[in-house]
Amino acid sequence: MINWFKKILFNKYLNWRLKRWKEPGNAIDFQRSFTNLKHLLIILPEYWDLEAIQDSFIKPLYEIFGGDVKISTFEKKNFRKEDSTWIGLPKKQYLELFQSEQLDVIIDLSEPQDKFSTYMCAMLKAPLKISLESGPFDRIYNLSIRAKSAESPERRIEIALKYFKELTKASNIH
Repeated sequence: MINWFKKILFNKYLNWRLKRWKEPGNAIDFQRSFTNLKHLLIILPEYWDLEAIQDSFIKPLYEIFGGDVKISTFEKKNFRKEDSTWIGLPKKQYLELFQSEQLDVIIDLSEPQDKFSTYMCAMLKAPLKISLESGPFDRIYNLSIRAKSAESPERRIEIALKYFKELTKASNIH
């Protein structure tokens, strides 16, 4: 009974909070964001693990952005109960761990948009926030990379990598 109530409260709170979130107000220079990229965070949905995307996404990101970029990951399935509030949201101290890293780009791989992952993205300060799926919380992201809805997650990653390559080519960083 209590878990059922917490789940309802969790979903209602996230809906309310994300619907009232202000859109990023500034125009983003994507080329400059990629040129100055030092730290990138990848938010992984529950159904993916780090090993599954190591060769198909993380290694190509190092090739695109260079070996000096720091790539971190947040795996929702590994989010610990002791790092969350009673309702299941990340504690302030947990978010501050990410904030101390001074993130430049966040890439949310959730398909469809996941409220918890979107909330994490909204709460973390990064100039560029990227989504691979459109949804009700698009205003949280600066860039949404669209693909046909029938495309597999692997194909969506290929498309995203293609965009990143084009943007870095255009900015002449490599």
